[in-house]
Amino acid sequence: MGKYGLLVMAGVMATSLFGADASCRGCGAGKLMLQCDYYVVRRGETDKRHFCVEYAQIVDVDGASAKAAWYYLLGGAPEKALDAAKRALDQGQTFAAGYVAEALSALGKSEEAKSYAERFRKVVKKREYFVKEVETLKKLYPDADFSAIEE
Repeated sequence: MGKYGLLVMAGVMATSLFGADASCRGCGAGKLMLQCDYYVVRRGETDKRHFCVEYAQIVDVDGASAKAAWYYLLGGAPEKALDAAKRALDQGQTFAAGYVAEALSALGKSEEAKSYAERFRKVVKKREYFVKEVETLKKLYPDADFSAIEE
């Protein structure tokens, strides 16, 4: 991508993060997700975690429990993440066992987390993103022990 492509991309990202058409339904949620991903995940700005929690609340109400679990984790709300991830499991989303394991680890319940990590590994063969998630969570929860769920 040339320098003009990067400039256009930066402009689109800035518009997405900071401004949205008032007539766009759902843009508020999308904006929150982008802000969480950019500020918290990419830049590590933990003072902006509220974007993640606000987005998680929106998608949680809409029934996207697994997605809500991940964003609650990013937002520093592992108890809410655990509840949402367990609901996702109850809905048959077996991959949500990974979110349960991550939330339990963030809460200091490593032994309990281990069994959910094993359950996750049985159903998900490509685990690269799980490894990436754990690396992100280690930065956000520096005092938590994620070793029980790492491969």
